[in-house]
Amino acid sequence: MQDSAQSTRTLKPWMIAGMFAAAVVLWMLSGLFNSHAPPAEDAASRPELDKPSVRVRTLAPSLIRNQIVVTGRTLADRRLIVKAETNGVIQALHVSEGDVVESGQALAELAVEDREARLAEARALMQQRELEYRAAQTLRDRDSVSEAELAGSKAALESARASLQTALQALERTRITTPIQGTVEDVPVEIGDFVDRGIPIAEVVDLDPLRVRGFLSERFLGDVTPESQAEVRLLEGTVLKGTVDFIGQVANAATRTFPVEVIVPNPESRWIEGMTAEITLFSDQVTAYRIPPSMLSLSDAGVLGVKAVDRDDQVVFHPVSVVRDTPDGVWVSGLPDPVTLIAVGHEFVSDGQAVVPVPLQDETPGES
Repeated sequence: MQDSAQSTRTLKPWMIAGMFAAAVVLWMLSGLFNSHAPPAEDAASRPELDKPSVRVRTLAPSLIRNQIVVTGRTLADRRLIVKAETNGVIQALHVSEGDVVESGQALAELAVEDREARLAEARALMQQRELEYRAAQTLRDRDSVSEAELAGSKAALESARASLQTALQALERTRITTPIQGTVEDVPVEIGDFVDRGIPIAEVVDLDPLRVRGFLSERFLGDVTPESQAEVRLLEGTVLKGTVDFIGQVANAATRTFPVEVIVPNPESRWIEGMTAEITLFSDQVTAYRIPPSMLSLSDAGVLGVKAVDRDDQVVFHPVSVVRDTPDGVWVSGLPDPVTLIAVGHEFVSDGQAVVPVPLQDETPGES
């Protein structure tokens, strides 16, 4: 007892005051915590307190035309190198580079030389053979010549006719014409040049219609057919309407792509060959949803998709395919109809997780 009394007497007054203040603070804190703690039964009745909240939008699909964009270049519809069909000296040139020509128009003329004389000789010979054949027919009617002699006279007449035709063609071939309409691209000869048969005289290109060739990935082969609608955007911004005219059946060995050609009207030959172009091919209508790009995410396997909420308020990952990318949003396909997508918070939830969906009120592309 003496030891207790002695230890009590050793406490200083300031120590006693500090102990009293600490006890008061502890009492106040215990009351604060107890006042904010919910009853056990209340916490159990609100399990959503353990679920994350996400902002969602319910979307409905639309029918749109799928677009496939490839890069290409313009080509002439037809390109023809007109060649000499006989030999001779070029006597006249009727066109020069850049001239527009019609089908059948003369491009150049070769010197006639002795072709007219040969033609006159062939005509005279044919007239003689005709007279001889008529005389042989008359004599045959009188039994003055045999059947064999009459046949020989007829053969001589046919030979003379063939010689006349050859002489006519030889003379006509001195006039070199174009079988197509178009623009003269090149004239590699001059007046006075001697040319043999097969030597190029002029190159003519037909730019109406204009062809635009690109290369299509094999994944889109089933989406495009001949007569499909297309748009061609030239480098300087002009947009031309056209149709698919050709889809190749043999892939490029290096790129594994298939040639595709679009034809567009070009009545004034304003657009020329070799221009860079962007080809937009339109396939059949598809069902798609327009969403902001921010809604897209990748699965753990690297698959592109979106996260949605099902009827049980659980997160569901839907793989999607991008149909079209526009300034107003991304059009995707592969979603159910309708679908409730997670617009805000999809980065922080995973497939199968229970969430609290909160509707997002502001408008967005594709919102129903």
